Amino acid sequence: MSKKVSIIVPIYNAERFLASTLDSLVNQSLNGIDIICINDGSTDRSLEICEQFKTDYPEIIRIFTKLNGGIADARNYGLSKVVGEYFGFLDSDDTAEANMFETLYNKAISEQADVVFSDFYWSYPDQENIVKDGPYANNKEILTSMFATLWNKLYRTDFIKRLDINFPTGFRYEDASFLYKITPFIQRWSYVSEPFVHYRQTTGSITHNHNERVKDMIHVFEDLLAFYKQRSVYEEYERELEYLFVRFFLGNSFLRTCQIKDKKDRKLTLVLSYKILTRNFPKWKGNPYLKGSGLKNKYYQTVNDFTYPIYAFIFSTLYRFKKETLH
Repeated sequence: MSKKVSIIVPIYNAERFLASTLDSLVNQSLNGIDIICINDGSTDRSLEICEQFKTDYPEIIRIFTKLNGGIADARNYGLSKVVGEYFGFLDSDDTAEANMFETLYNKAISEQADVVFSDFYWSYPDQENIVKDGPYANNKEILTSMFATLWNKLYRTDFIKRLDINFPTGFRYEDASFLYKITPFIQRWSYVSEPFVHYRQTTGSITHNHNERVKDMIHVFEDLLAFYKQRSVYEEYERELEYLFVRFFLGNSFLRTCQIKDKKDRKLTLVLSYKILTRNFPKWKGNPYLKGSGLKNKYYQTVNDFTYPIYAFIFSTLYRFKKETLH
């Protein structure tokens, strides 16, 4: 079976939004799509919804049911079922504009791209913001600047299979791991300056419920370093990797860690996060990317052994105060 684009949809107890997700895919303007529904052991009506769509669209929907193994395992399973020349992802609570895969596929074909980037909508219940994910001048800029989101990109199938890269199972942040691993090997990339995916923000979404699993980032980034060294690209990208570590372990990951409810777990995760940065990159303050303008870079430069726990206390206190105020 030959298709232009396969679209992997990992599904777990997604009955609330799944119908709108699949509806946005079956109405794609591109002929020759292949929708791969991976039912990851759902216990709600998700499988029933998939089967209803397959009845109506038997030529473009395939359903695979497996024991629950987490989103990374579901994505790996989906990769093994890809038959399209290119493939993409869509989460089971998001939607895609009808012209998304036709536009990205035509761009990929015309420029023989390994990966095509596009913008997306950050969708809240009362508003939407457009997020730019490109253009990028080179692989190093991709590594330091791209959004680590899978579903606003299109990937050439033989390029990914040749790299033999999978998602790390049992851990969150699997999307970042996958994208950062393929980046050094992208030879041709393209960019479409148009948003397609509506990235739904809800209180029940995965993004809003994994503060407690922020320690997964430590494992994922240790694995990332080992991968770069094993594939002999570490020296070329050392400064970029260092900057990524700073951004995550003093930025987003740090803020999530400060929101962990259990005080003992929060303290342990903060210590481990700081150690992974300073152990692997003891001279991180000399990173050239930190010399750029912007408040974040100025903040990073102020972090040291003394200020780190102070910032942790401040952010943890502010988060608890905000939560108590809202309730």
